[in-house]
Amino acid sequence: MNYRQFWLWAWLLAVTGPALAQPSVDQVLTKYVDALGGQAAYEKVTTRIMKGSVEIPDDNVTGTAQVLAKPGSYRLTMDIPGYGVVETVIDGGHGWEKSPDSGVNAMSNADLANALRDHHFYREVRLKELFPKMETAAAAPVNGRAVNVIAATPAGGEAEKLYFDAETGLLVEHEYERVTLEDGIVKYTVLYRDYREVDGLKLPATIEQRSPDSTTIFKFAEIRNNAPLADTAFAKPEK
Repeated sequence: MNYRQFWLWAWLLAVTGPALAQPSVDQVLTKYVDALGGQAAYEKVTTRIMKGSVEIPDDNVTGTAQVLAKPGSYRLTMDIPGYGVVETVIDGGHGWEKSPDSGVNAMSNADLANALRDHHFYREVRLKELFPKMETAAAAPVNGRAVNVIAATPAGGEAEKLYFDAETGLLVEHEYERVTLEDGIVKYTVLYRDYREVDGLKLPATIEQRSPDSTTIFKFAEIRNNAPLADTAFAKPEK
């Protein structure tokens, strides 16, 4: 290093400061679980009911949304004015999707595997089980805030990116791809906002899903843990 290079290096160090070590995967995930309220507290919950609204800004439409969930089962019901009822239902090894356009259809094996991972009841505290390969990755700030990023690869499928707020530890963004018959490979971005404390746990009350064709925003005004569910809560949707 010559004299000029030395002073350039010294100036850069003075301006930017020493590089900070990037936290490991385990450190990021531990901070996330702690921020949520802890694994033991999270796993004491056995059912969840969420009620609120669904907005589709491109169509200037707002409808109602309800989520029913328990380990191994999940039901999202949206009632969209001018369109009708849309449902996604998972019950163990079975899954269905319903829309006014195509009626009720069983999920393919690939779609069901993705849905079971996406809607795993304890997903937030069992990410390492759902994604056997995980490594840290670099990323620009999200909404002006520093983030820690994990590239997470499931047993079958492509890597997905999870963005955690560096200060709070909470998940703020999730990027992934899905293959569809109509459009081929589609990239999705999910944003998690408005975390609220519910029975000692931090849960996002606003979830925004973006794709190249549309944006869907869920705003849950009511979130109840360990609420009773009817025996028919996860029945196959009616035509």
